[in-house]
Amino acid sequence: MLDVLIIDDEPNVRKGLKIIVPWEENGFQICGDSGDADEGLEKIFNLNPNIVLLDIKMPGKLGIDVIKEARDRGYKGKFVIISGYSNFEYAKDGIKYGAKSYILKPVDEDELMEILLELKKEIEDESKWEKDKKMIEEINLQKLFLEGNGELAGNYSKYENFQVAIIDSELVQLEDIIRSTLNNYSNEIDIIKIDSYVVLLLKGFKDIRVNKTLVDLREKITKEMEKNIFITIGDEVKTTVDIHKSYKEAERLMKEKFLYLERGIISSDIHEEEKNSNREKEEFNIEKIYSYVEVNDIEQLRMSFGKVENHLKQNEYSENKIKIMAIRIFLELKEKLVKDYNLEEKIIADKEQIIEEIYSQNSLKELMNYLFKKFSIFSDNILDNSSDNIIKRMTNYINKNYYKDLKLEGLAEIFNYNSAYLGKVFKSATGENFNTYVDKVRIQKAKVFLTEEKLKVYQVSEKVGYKNIDYFHSKFKKYVGMSPLNYKKNNK
Repeated sequence: MLDVLIIDDEPNVRKGLKIIVPWEENGFQICGDSGDADEGLEKIFNLNPNIVLLDIKMPGKLGIDVIKEARDRGYKGKFVIISGYSNFEYAKDGIKYGAKSYILKPVDEDELMEILLELKKEIEDESKWEKDKKMIEEINLQKLFLEGNGELAGNYSKYENFQVAIIDSELVQLEDIIRSTLNNYSNEIDIIKIDSYVVLLLKGFKDIRVNKTLVDLREKITKEMEKNIFITIGDEVKTTVDIHKSYKEAERLMKEKFLYLERGIISSDIHEEEKNSNREKEEFNIEKIYSYVEVNDIEQLRMSFGKVENHLKQNEYSENKIKIMAIRIFLELKEKLVKDYNLEEKIIADKEQIIEEIYSQNSLKELMNYLFKKFSIFSDNILDNSSDNIIKRMTNYINKNYYKDLKLEGLAEIFNYNSAYLGKVFKSATGENFNTYVDKVRIQKAKVFLTEEKLKVYQVSEKVGYKNIDYFHSKFKKYVGMSPLNYKKNNK
């Protein structure tokens, strides 16, 4: 349906035009009417009709003035002048200013319909031509991005620089929304869809203006549509043949969306920013993360996941590699908690659920928050099964991790205490110094392994945390009164 607007100061003429013509049967609909030139002009821009039936002479403003002002403000539709014999000279002037035809009052139905059908054919032909033109332009623009050549290159000679931005979002009709939002930049920004992305070519923009334009775009869409968009910016280039290099850089950065989703907009200097904000290379230790879970140190756990996030960004890990690593960490912890603390599997979730939930995370920050929350819950469950007393938490940790390289300094770091102070508190509470307590736990475990499992002495030594077999012998004899081998024989 083509929209038709009627502007005439005579109410009977407006009413008659609505009645005498079978509008809908011929593919038209009346979208509005007005008896005032100024009001009619505003309706032209608010309703954007395909055709305007316009009285040439009205109180206050001539129809010619309406046509001229509408054209000056960018209106592209068709005007048909309605004129009385005494106003015929005005009608001819209206043709000069872009009216497509005129009709004399009283209006003849057949004559008007003939004019309207001719305009309908003209509008349809123009629409087809515009579509074909747009398609050709998009093909050439795509060549410019992907190959560095295209018919459009010659049109850009007046611009000193170019920069490509790529936009990704779950928004339906993202391209239409962006075109509408950037309507005022129609001559400075080319917009095209390539695969699932919307690609912008910013022509002649300075750095500050590029950033401001894209920040404003993102904020406006996020606010109005309540959906986030992610934007990557390629490097600035000086010639049209290098536009594809800027596109390729923006395309490469889009692969890092998982790492930087919350940033919203990133450019090629993102890695330099990360290095400057984290000058010391972030390191993280999975064993420490497990330890913080066991001792219920939630703050250290939070900081550890922050280090993990920084490490993964600095090393530019892929989304898939990160998620595989997260699954491994999760499943290893699950196995340890079920084995050492008898936590019910249903508290931790089954393997399939863990994998599904990890793969559903949209960004690195989301994934780190997910792991932190899950590990905190596990930690709270461990704490519920043990005392919150620091020494009992320590002894509980030693009893579960006796096979590791346990040192007072290491536990002091885990529990966030001064090692000398912690050693005094430990001896005061247990009656033994830290190393003696660890040795006794290990020897007790060794006695069980020697009698209940078919292990050789050196295997038992390693299993309880002694890497040196001679050292194990001396410790065992000290606390048991005989060698490990003799103990094994005596207790068969």
